[in-house]
Amino acid sequence: MSFKIGNTSFGFTMRVPDGDEKAVDDLLSAHANWMSETHSLELVNGKLHTLEYFVSKATELNDMMDPSKGTTGNIIYNICEVHIDDEHFGKHVELGQNWSRIGEFFELFEKYTPLVTMGGRVIQKL
Repeated sequence: MSFKIGNTSFGFTMRVPDGDEKAVDDLLSAHANWMSETHSLELVNGKLHTLEYFVSKATELNDMMDPSKGTTGNIIYNICEVHIDDEHFGKHVELGQNWSRIGEFFELFEKYTPLVTMGGRVIQKL
């Protein structure tokens, strides 16, 4: 099942210093593993049906129009989830309270003050 206009979204984008990359990668990998244990992109009995989940990252450039100007020393992370509706997103949040590393995950928000879309709506897609 593909996601569609109107589905509930959650995501955040954060700027992380290069020196923190390994620790953040490790935590986000653990989050993805937890997601695969508790969520499914298809209807699977016993798992929360989630429509999309991905994490991407890129080196932050000083000038995106001229990469020859080098990098800032930061990594930009983008984490995106699409849930069927608000109820499914709420169940995701409930499940997350039992994840062993949820405290570390919340520390990302304190340390890197990301831009967050909480309970957003998909408004465009291909």
